Amino acid sequence: MKEVKGIRVCGLALAFAVTACGGGGKAADAGPVLTPQEQVARLEASGVLPTLERGDSIAGTDANANGVRDDIEQHIERKYTVPAERAAAMQMARAYQQMLLVDKRDSLAVEEVVRISSKAVDCIFDTFVDIDAFARGSQMSRELEAITTNSRRRLTSYLEFNRAASGSVSGSFKGNGCD
Repeated sequence: MKEVKGIRVCGLALAFAVTACGGGGKAADAGPVLTPQEQVARLEASGVLPTLERGDSIAGTDANANGVRDDIEQHIERKYTVPAERAAAMQMARAYQQMLLVDKRDSLAVEEVVRISSKAVDCIFDTFVDIDAFARGSQMSRELEAITTNSRRRLTSYLEFNRAASGSVSGSFKGNGCD
């Protein structure tokens, strides 16, 4: 009797697991299962995600040498149509790019990038002033951070910058932080 109960419990647990995982036969109706790379490609093609450069270079391509990777600049131009918001996004993107590229052993250079990034953050909050805009500005900063650090080498460089900048102090700017 004990074994029968054990089998029943195990059988019910297995049936629940299969059902919870979509084992009810509906998965076949949803179409083929896509790999993460295929899912990202579809989202990029639809415009839900920006199409990003994923090469091995930390710097990426910046054909016009304005300090912002071309793929990120293209995303900013599409997403931010208000000129002041676009300028704030570009300033923040430049700051993130400098975080990746600065010599992390040069404490003065790291401090300068901390100052530049603080100024860019001030620019965001000077530009996105009401509550809804403030939330959009915060979201923009997080999004730019994510797309700037979109490869293992870039993320590692960003984390190295944060270690090098740990303990740095930067104040708020008087007036507008925008360039």
